[in-house]
Amino acid sequence: MSKLLSPIQIGRHIFKNRVVMAPMCMFHNKTVDGVLTKEHFDHYVARALGGVSGVIIEATMVNSKGGIRKTDLGLYNETQMEAFKELVDRVHNYDCKIGIQLSHAGRKADSSYDDIIAPSAIPFADEKAPRELTKDEIISLQKDYVNSVKLAKEAGFDFVEIHGAHGYLINQFLSPLSNQRTDEYGGSLEKRYKFLGDILKEIKNIDIDVHVRVSANEYDENGSSLEDIINILKFAKEDGVVFNSISSGGVVPKSPLVYPGYQAELSREIKKAGLVVSAVGLLEDYGLCEYLLQSDACDMIYQGRTLLKNPNWVYCAGAYFKEENQIEYPLYSYSVIKF
Repeated sequence: MSKLLSPIQIGRHIFKNRVVMAPMCMFHNKTVDGVLTKEHFDHYVARALGGVSGVIIEATMVNSKGGIRKTDLGLYNETQMEAFKELVDRVHNYDCKIGIQLSHAGRKADSSYDDIIAPSAIPFADEKAPRELTKDEIISLQKDYVNSVKLAKEAGFDFVEIHGAHGYLINQFLSPLSNQRTDEYGGSLEKRYKFLGDILKEIKNIDIDVHVRVSANEYDENGSSLEDIINILKFAKEDGVVFNSISSGGVVPKSPLVYPGYQAELSREIKKAGLVVSAVGLLEDYGLCEYLLQSDACDMIYQGRTLLKNPNWVYCAGAYFKEENQIEYPLYSYSVIKF
């Protein structure tokens, strides 16, 4: 069997293959009070039906003021939790794990918010300038993350992914480009990690696996280095993180040259450090995905836009590797057809 379609244990869970649906914000969809819509159910259940081993819910607010947009999903109250509980059950019907990415946008929050906050009063590009967080506000935000993790556990999620990438609040604390504090939350790498580390320590004893997503390249020579990110992830492992989703960018408005697998070498270097990682980014080609897994560039393949184009990509991979007899379509119970 191909490695792409082979099972793997991550934390306490066995994933039936190495393909997970990456978190992707549904920008066309408008929620009311952060609650799932019918379109969200259609979107996520279709990918579970399509054979992925896991899906991750898009960036979800830990409080009512932390959205990339005000209409983002939220998980900070019982009403939102009950809607997620139904979605979790439906995804589990297809032997699919489900996680949720918990996030606060910080200085990249919807510009219509009256009060935008960040570790330091440094705007993102030409956006609205944020206000520097007080220590009491930092502690309150950490409690918001812990509350969301508890609700995720209650809803039945298999894991949570703490969003520390793409220039959002936790990434803002981690990066020297956006964190110029002079207290215990800024300065050295250990101090910049403290905001995330304190959250992880608090949720360590909640009975749920914890993943973290990071930007391993900030595309600025004054930003966090790859060595910094590896050390941060080692700290996080000590604080209970079992898996690392490796992405890049978002701290500054600079885009890299993109091509199939353009972020995979970041994953490879981090995996060399003894960490369990995913690769993501233009990985539509089955052969490339298999090569990355076989060559120890990653442990999992996270698919985003590929699954938007083809929700049945995993079954097509089975046909590509001539493993159609290994994968049964769960709705009709027959093998996929060779192409």
